[in-house]
Amino acid sequence: MNIPSLADIFSLVQQIPAAAVLVVFLGTGTILLLMQDWRLTILAIEVQYLALGAQLAHLVRPEIAFAKVLIGIFVGLMLYLSARQAGWRQTLTLGAEGASALKNAPVTGSRRAAGRFFRLILALFLMVVAVSLAQTYPIDALPGAISASIYWLGLVGISLLILSENPLKVGQGLLTVLIGFDIWYSTLESSLLIVGMWGAVNLLLALAIGYLGIARGVNLEEDF
Repeated sequence: MNIPSLADIFSLVQQIPAAAVLVVFLGTGTILLLMQDWRLTILAIEVQYLALGAQLAHLVRPEIAFAKVLIGIFVGLMLYLSARQAGWRQTLTLGAEGASALKNAPVTGSRRAAGRFFRLILALFLMVVAVSLAQTYPIDALPGAISASIYWLGLVGISLLILSENPLKVGQGLLTVLIGFDIWYSTLESSLLIVGMWGAVNLLLALAIGYLGIARGVNLEEDF
């Protein structure tokens, strides 16, 4: 059995419609807005980097898109390890009984439900805005689905920056903005040097996010 080459893999990926990748971005962005569980949100970031590679497969050389996916895998791994370490540190600090008491303590369920309802309405509103902007102001004559992906990622990322207090969530919002920017900028500059520098920026940012998350500690009510 022959192992498929990188060109073979991306020939298959190129068959995925840009609109289908947009749907993936819509789903991951909604998860980031609604969910607080760090496992789900980090998984959403990982899926966004995979979708980034699928979207770039329509725009740039295969090796460039593949490099972006690899960078995303390392970013997600760094965020995962940081979140786990923050959780272990909080558990050791509070002790098993204290952590259990905090997690089982009564929380304002109605307030949490209201917050999630607001974020759901916000997500639907941002979807409409992103699609409308893509139709009215397409970015550099890119296909509508790709322009909508860029607008959506930017809007979701900015919303997370505004609404979130936890450094890990804020960092995920910043990474989401950068993923949207990466789709556009890769069409302008696709040299390997720029890709390497951009990858270093993403990795350093993930490292800073992880450090701040560990330093701040964990809010057990948010499942971090």
